[in-house]
Amino acid sequence: MYLKRMKTIEGELAERAMALYQSAFPAIERRDAAEHLRVMKKEDYHFDLIMQNEQFCGVMLYWETADFIFLEHFATLPELRGQGIGSAALSLLKAKGKPVILEIEPPADELTRRRLGFYQRNGFKVTPHRHIQAKYRPDDADLVLTVLSYPHGINEEEYRRFYRYMQREVSCAASADERST
Repeated sequence: MYLKRMKTIEGELAERAMALYQSAFPAIERRDAAEHLRVMKKEDYHFDLIMQNEQFCGVMLYWETADFIFLEHFATLPELRGQGIGSAALSLLKAKGKPVILEIEPPADELTRRRLGFYQRNGFKVTPHRHIQAKYRPDDADLVLTVLSYPHGINEEEYRRFYRYMQREVSCAASADERST
């Protein structure tokens, strides 16, 4: 298994990846095409395809800094779920030797509890920090999510550094700041 970095959202594989991304996440939790093109120009941002034997299996969209990896979006093809592909793909990120941070919906139903269980089985720890997702559109409502981290829980200072980075780089507000300079 390997990750294949995309630099554009054009082409057959990119179209399949975008279709999975759009079906796996509600609108408030994802970028539109223009926002994707903006962030794909940033060195820290990775729009990676999960590949196994040249077969497209899913997507990992993440930000890699010197200090941590923020796994922003992660999805495998529905027909491949339950086959260990998700765990194997997470192992690729964990092998980079940096803390991995991600956000999920608070566990409130069977699906969200299963998602939390998946990450916990893969070594992720729930953090106690109240967290609001970076906005992908200026008019988005605040979305409270649960933050998990690997290999250990992150402390308050680590969380603040992550949150400042997220607001500066990940949020659509960063797009407005870039246009004004």
